[in-house]
Amino acid sequence: MNVAITGASGFIGSHLVPAMEEYGWNVTAITEPGDPAGGGNIRTIQADIVSATGLIEALSSADAVVHLAARNHVLRETEKDPLAEYRRVNVEGTRNVVRGAARSGARVFVLASSVKVMGEGTENVLDETAPCSPSTPYGISKRESEEVVNAETNGTEMSSIVLRLPMVYGPGNKGNLPRMIRWADRGYPFPIFQPDNLRSMAYVGNVVAGIMAILNASPQGSTTYILKDRQDYSTRMIYGEICDALGKKPHYFPVPSLAVRLGGLLSEDFRKITGSFRVNSAKFEEDFHFTSPFSLEEGIARTVQWYKRSVQLRSA
Repeated sequence: MNVAITGASGFIGSHLVPAMEEYGWNVTAITEPGDPAGGGNIRTIQADIVSATGLIEALSSADAVVHLAARNHVLRETEKDPLAEYRRVNVEGTRNVVRGAARSGARVFVLASSVKVMGEGTENVLDETAPCSPSTPYGISKRESEEVVNAETNGTEMSSIVLRLPMVYGPGNKGNLPRMIRWADRGYPFPIFQPDNLRSMAYVGNVVAGIMAILNASPQGSTTYILKDRQDYSTRMIYGEICDALGKKPHYFPVPSLAVRLGGLLSEDFRKITGSFRVNSAKFEEDFHFTSPFSLEEGIARTVQWYKRSVQLRSA
């Protein structure tokens, strides 16, 4: 199978590309202009998804396209109109990629989307039937990118899968998890805001396995799925696993509920750590006969190993 992957040098892409190469598929790694060339036997092509420059060559001969490239959550936003910038990349860029995929004769198009399209702040466990009410510029743009894919593939011979992902963690991730690992490595007590909070997450290895399961199944039509780990996790569970992987004893201190509410109002990253948000991936598991191959313990252990190597390289 010939597979083209946009965002190939990104977090998920850097795990997906070698996994597909090892599996024996022919991979075209599509990277942004200016990104370093890939290694090994991987065919690497630079293309700009917003201007569509280079896309025709990059997508030529692709049997399947996995679209990972996106403007993701920005911690320190500098754009005057963030929604316009998210739309420029995530909506118009997606339109260019899906049209290019159809033009190249690809049979399957996979869009990496986000559970952010369904909003947040509910105690219900959400599945694919939940109404979409995104509350952030990122979530709005990802919902609109889903609509673009569905519209562009409707009535064509190309099948499309929209894959909604919760927070993805693993080696190479630059989000909250590495910050928690650094905190634990320094032996600091971790603030526990809501001990019983539960959040759905996805280890990057499970995401890679899920995408490969989709392509192996040669799906028909257009469908939306949620993909997450086998279980949901509390902040206490995650920090405890981090400490175990580091060989340290976890220490916690409670934070007053008022501070939790105020922090949640001020920061999306704070809500990710303190609040609950759960989704259900039963539909994906049933349709693709899929079981996530990695547990939280395995995912955290591999992430901590990566963290240790990174620290050693920086100090060398």
